[in-house]
Amino acid sequence: MGGVIIYEPEEDSDVNEFPWTVTFEPSGGDDWDSFICGPYERDHAVALAEAVALDDAEGGVLAIVKPMLPALSAEDVSATIEELREAALEEDADDETVNGTPVDFDDEDDLEEEEAEFAEPPSPEEIREGMARTYRRLLDLDAE
Repeated sequence: MGGVIIYEPEEDSDVNEFPWTVTFEPSGGDDWDSFICGPYERDHAVALAEAVALDDAEGGVLAIVKPMLPALSAEDVSATIEELREAALEEDADDETVNGTPVDFDDEDDLEEEEAEFAEPPSPEEIREGMARTYRRLLDLDAE
């Protein structure tokens, strides 16, 4: 069974300005090597992922859309890992548990499945333009 997993940051998060990647990997018993495409603008990454994974007749493609963090050194990567570890520990401490098992006591209505609606995938020209904007932002060429 194929599908799309999309990282959803807060609306005002700086992460929304980062370049985005799509990882395509096998799903549903298929066996092939996964690969990463990008960088894209977020909307282009989502549209591409949905166009491939949700339109796959065999249902054997999982697309994962997530931001690319602009790390310039090993120290930057280590600091990000440490921040994520701390956030995960704080989240674990906040979880309600029953016999050591986290339990979500929120209303069950939140579990409704979303209807798959997606736009047409961007054209190659739109993707090139988006990549150019992304690279300019990464290299800070617009600031000059």
